[in-house]
Amino acid sequence: MSHSPLPDLSQHKAQPSLFDWARLMAVAVLWGTAFILLKTAVTEIPPPTLVMGRLWIGTIALLIWMAIRGHKLPALTPQPDRRWYWFMILGFTGGAAPFALVSWGQQSLDSALVGILMAIMPLTTAALAHVFVPGDSMTTRKFIGFLLGMFGVALLMGPDALRHLGGPQSVAQIAVVLGAVFYAIQAIIARNLPQTRPSVAAAGLLLCAAIMITPFGIVAALDMAMPSTKALLSVFALGLGATGLGGIVMMAIIRDSGPSFLSLSNYIMPLVAVFVGILAGETLEFRLWLGFAVILAGLVLARPKNRNS
Repeated sequence: MSHSPLPDLSQHKAQPSLFDWARLMAVAVLWGTAFILLKTAVTEIPPPTLVMGRLWIGTIALLIWMAIRGHKLPALTPQPDRRWYWFMILGFTGGAAPFALVSWGQQSLDSALVGILMAIMPLTTAALAHVFVPGDSMTTRKFIGFLLGMFGVALLMGPDALRHLGGPQSVAQIAVVLGAVFYAIQAIIARNLPQTRPSVAAAGLLLCAAIMITPFGIVAALDMAMPSTKALLSVFALGLGATGLGGIVMMAIIRDSGPSFLSLSNYIMPLVAVFVGILAGETLEFRLWLGFAVILAGLVLARPKNRNS
């Protein structure tokens, strides 16, 4: 079975167009608003069940998109294409595990705080890339950015997180940070994925993630009361928006502008999460604003440089 290779990411446009920036804003809004949707849904739906629904909706959306484009998943018979093994790993590190951790953590955290904590993902990616990605070493600028980001997360979690380690709030925050670390691990692993169309890769890993979480989602749903229409619509919006449509837009940005340009979404997404959270009535004390500012400063320093800029 033949397949088109991933685009040559070294040959992107020197200057992103207005359309490129519009797509970047779109994906940042899709991902940034996901936290308030999670907060709404997780109050009535157990995290494994919520993740199961979100992943299957996103998977179906991507499979429909693939069908429209005339793309197909790699063969499973008579012998599975080796890319399925990659999809399983990427599905766990970038779907099942982080979705479950973040959903569980958000049971006791405001959506704005969760969005800010997720900003640790690109900082962790920079640290992992130094070890596992040839030619992507940790410069002094990146290292200072990484330290600033860690300090910002410490400010967000507050001194009580150390004094009362194991309490509901600190454990929930650690779960969200671990979710962000899983996303960073996925970003590193994905660099070695065999040549595959971006839409096919996204659909394959989401399908594997959905299959992984389904047994846990079904068991968790056995004692669940019928969710409200608002909660069900939140899950549907998560699956269709942040997971499905967000995946398609993300792959389009990588194809046309490269992963370095996509990483800029990590500066915008926490801002969206904070803004939406405030509109929903959440409040942020000064310590959280300060931690947010420190993390953003760390992101600016640790961001990858565009070779063509």
